[in-house]
Amino acid sequence: MKIIRMVVLAIVLGVFAAAAFAADGKNVAPVVIDVRTEAEWNEGHLKGAVLIPHDKIEQGITAVVPDKKTKIYLHCRSGRRSGLAMETLKKAGYQDLINLETLENASKVLQVPIVK
Repeated sequence: MKIIRMVVLAIVLGVFAAAAFAADGKNVAPVVIDVRTEAEWNEGHLKGAVLIPHDKIEQGITAVVPDKKTKIYLHCRSGRRSGLAMETLKKAGYQDLINLETLENASKVLQVPIVK
């Protein structure tokens, strides 16, 4: 009987620990943001990426990434717009930002296919 109680207690504690870990924001999946134009996006984009054009990043980010501790990967065509978007997000308080620069590099680094 003691063993059953110990097992149940361990399971309950494990569930609470997992919930606390997730609530702390450490178990949040990274987000890939493509900051190119919609026309560029339609030519090809990373599977699972989110489109927020660089000139709309400040207005659109909180709907997509409300937790400022979430890891965010950014990319565009050359790296210039993703760099500008990264600076905007830093000023807004986002902390874990990675500029992957080009679509091709993002695909290679993240090992995610480009889709149309």
